[in-house]
Formats: sequence, structure tokens, C-alpha cells
Amino acid sequence: MKKGWLSKKHNGDVINGRPARRVRNAVRFILSVAVVFCVFFISSASIESDAASITAKGVVTNNIHDNNYSGTATVANSALVNNNDGTFSRVENMGDIVLVEKYNTSGALLEQRFINMELPIYGGCFSGANYNYVLFGYPNPGNNTSEEVIRVVKYTKSWARVGSASIYGCNTRMPFYGSNSDLTEYGNTVYVKTGHQTYNGGQAGITFSFDSSTFKVSDIMCADSNVTAACFANTAATFIDASDGNIVTVDHSMTSPYSMVMSKYSTPAGKSGFTQYAYSTDVPLLGQSTATLGGLESSAQYYLAVGAMSTTDCTSPNHNVFVSAVPKSNFGKNTELAYLTGYAYGDEYTVMRPYLVKVDGDHFVVIWETRKGYSETETINYAYIDGAGNMRGEVKSMSGCLSDCQPVLIGSNIYWYTTNGSKMVIYSLPAVSSDKRTESVAEAQVYNGVDYSRVYDYSFYVSHYADVRVLYQTDPKGALAHFVNHGMAEGRQGCENFNVFVYKANYADVRNAYGDDLKQYYLHFMNYGYAEGRSAQKKW
Repeated sequence: MKKGWLSKKHNGDVINGRPARRVRNAVRFILSVAVVFCVFFISSASIESDAASITAKGVVTNNIHDNNYSGTATVANSALVNNNDGTFSRVENMGDIVLVEKYNTSGALLEQRFINMELPIYGGCFSGANYNYVLFGYPNPGNNTSEEVIRVVKYTKSWARVGSASIYGCNTRMPFYGSNSDLTEYGNTVYVKTGHQTYNGGQAGITFSFDSSTFKVSDIMCADSNVTAACFANTAATFIDASDGNIVTVDHSMTSPYSMVMSKYSTPAGKSGFTQYAYSTDVPLLGQSTATLGGLESSAQYYLAVGAMSTTDCTSPNHNVFVSAVPKSNFGKNTELAYLTGYAYGDEYTVMRPYLVKVDGDHFVVIWETRKGYSETETINYAYIDGAGNMRGEVKSMSGCLSDCQPVLIGSNIYWYTTNGSKMVIYSLPAVSSDKRTESVAEAQVYNGVDYSRVYDYSFYVSHYADVRVLYQTDPKGALAHFVNHGMAEGRQGCENFNVFVYKANYADVRNAYGDDLKQYYLHFMNYGYAEGRSAQKKW
């Protein structure tokens, strides 16, 4: 292990290359923290009854609210990993060592250990299907091309060290700089995407892959900027996914093109040579330095990314949670952008950086915190969405907070934890909503005795129009009344399968009959067009 380098975070004497004070403090935490279990359930009209929090035994640090970033993201020092046996492990960077604590889903602490920092900079943790991976790094102020700058260490689920892969030089002066780290795997290939400070002092993204069985690094992209290889200068946050056999990335670009940029490599996952991407698509972030990007996942038909930003029409400075859905069948075209929240100008509330959790190919959960002015509300909000990014049911809430621990799926629940300097809390919520009120949402498609289900879906309508969301987010019948009395005449799209302007363009007989009376096109499709097999779906 390399010695003699001490980061600005470290204080105190050094023993074996590690600050002794941090080691002593970690041990003192373990010996002094009492066991307290108190499970409480919260329920109200907008709260999921099965959401829960547990005050648990464990080393107490201070990671609360560390999920948010303003400017650039940072490496997550906290993580939960699935042990594939009904338990999970907390993994946290302690500055000089890495803490690993094993828990069952009731919050009982089963095991506690430390693993060594193999290099002095912590770069994050990834829970693979059968193994765990931890990133370590070393500064390279001399721009030495032979210096080991990043090491990925592979462990079993019981934390036995298996081996490691390393990269050297690679235009890296400081690893894990100015961004988070994200990893994904496809078979034996592990992909790593993070930030680094380059030899010229700038910041950029860095991407590489290695074979987890041989530990051979196969591809590296570490240029200052190479847009044709999805390598962007000044990337504030970055994510990568290869779960469906394609390598897809998303970056929060802080310089040109000032966007959330989603890129797809032309080389399939598991093959070497990912130096070119097929297409890219972007969601303009309007150059917002405070916009945030929260995650990337693959559904059956779309790539989904979540974030928080002011509305694209510039009507409000408040941040709202957005979901970007990019169709796999025509990547890079007609990206769907929907907002899950509708805080408008004058509202005191804004949202923090959200998380995206994949349950399966058609079920996802978005989780975020709200803030009132500059004050934390101690409220967690979450929404269930489908594989196209459409919200299913209402936004729910529970008392509590988020941290830099990415929520993870374990069994039928989603878990994460926070520490605030005095206690550790483990949170959970159902991976799939058990709220029967979602059935009433489906029933609220009949207005004055007319069934509008052919052209209207409540979740789609609310998620795609901010003004409707503000007024009717918890009022399905009111949203339908708005659609019938206003939305149809304005040409608003009420569901994924019917776009009035496509219907108007496709059929001259209908166009000749109704001209610019848009509402009549909806009624014609409901009463005749659907049965006749006419199409009004927007083509991706």
C-alpha cells in the first residue's frame, strides 16, 4: 500500500499510512453505541402505510442530506449492498478504513468488520450480482503516465478479496474529481464511469471496462473531451448502464451542450472497443448550475433518467423532479420529459436531487426530499412509475431523510440509511405500491357518464402537464374534468396512445369533417376510430 499522502479530510497522527485518530474514533463508536430498535409506521391520505424506519445499532457518522449537490456531484461515501441471502451490508468510507456492517431486514446488526484502504482515495462501492466492488485511487500531481491512479477491488459477498484491476496515468491528475462514480456489469465485464482532473487541470469524465474474471482492462476513455466517445468536459454527474446488453451513459454537462446528455455506444456490452456511440440525445438544463442528475436505468422499452431542475419554460425558479424517457426503438429521437412535481413560481417548496430505483422492467420508484426555502422538511417523497416514465398513482411521503446512500431493492422492499452524528436510521418502503387508491385512479376515466379511457390516462396527463399537476395531483376526477373541459380543446395529449395532431394529420375524412375543432377528433376516435383500427399514436 502506498503511504505518506494525507488528504485534506484527514487529521491526526498516521499509523500504517492511516490517521490514528480516525481509527480510534471508529472503534470508540462501535463500543459506545447502544442498541435501540424502534419501528414506527406512518399513515395518512398521502403516506404509504408500509413505509418504515428503524433506529439501529451501528457506527454513527454524518451522511444525512449528502445526496444533493449544487455545482458538481461527489463520490458517495455510503452504500448498501445486497448479500443475496435476505441480508444487506452497509459499506461506508471512514477516511482511513472502510466500514462494513451486516444487517437483516429487521435492522438487527449481525456482523461488523473493516476492509483496508488499498489506495488513499475512496471512489465508491458497487454491488454486483455475485460480487462486490470497491474503487480506490491515488493522486498523480506529476502527470506520471506509469502511476496507478485507479484500482477496482473485487470481493465476494462475504468480503473475501478476490483480485483487482488497475489503470495507470490515463490523463489523470486526481481521480474521482468533480463527479460521482457509477458502475454496471454485463456478464464478466464491469464498466466504470466517474470524473477526474486531467493533466491540464480541467475536469472531465472517465470511462473504462475490465474483465472481472481475468482483471484485464479492455477499454479506457479518458480524454479532456471527446463528444463522439461520450466523454464530456465539466461533467457534474455521470451514470452508466449495460443491463440490457447495450452500453448507455448519461452525463450532466456543465459546458457545451449544457444538457443532460444520454449516449449509446455502438459496440454491444461485453465486447471491446466502446470508443464511438451510435446516437445521443439531450434534455436542456438551461445552463443551470444548480440542476441535478440522479440516476439512469433501463426498462423494457425505454432508458429512464431522473433529475431535478427548474421548469424548461422558465416560469419558475423552483426545482421539480423530472423523468426523461428515451425510446430504445429510436434512440435519440422524441425524448419524453415529464415532471413528477409541480412547484410553481411563488411556492416555498423545491426538491432535492432524486434517486431512481429499478424493481423490474416495468416498475420503478423515484425518491426525493423537499425543502422549504432553505430549511429541510424532514420529508421523503416518492412516486411509482412505469417503464415509460409515467407516474402510477399519487406522490407519497413519509417522515425522514435521504443521504448519499443509493436506495437499493432487497426482496420486496427498498432500503437506505442515514446517520446524523447521533443515531443511525434504516428506512424502507414497498417496491410496489400496495395502495388500493390506485384503483380509483383507473376508475376516474368516466365523466358525466362518458368513458374517456380510449384517449385519457390520469397518470400520463398529470405527469406531462405541470399546471395540471399543481392543481390536480391528488384529485383524479378533477384532472379528468380539466381534460374534458379544457385539455381536449387545447390539443393536450391525455394518454400515450392518442395524439390528436397525429390523428388529424393521418385522416383526411376526419380533418374535412372537423377542421380545427380539436375536441371532436378525440370523440371521433372514442366512438368510431378505435373500433375501425385507426392509429393516433405518436411514432417514436
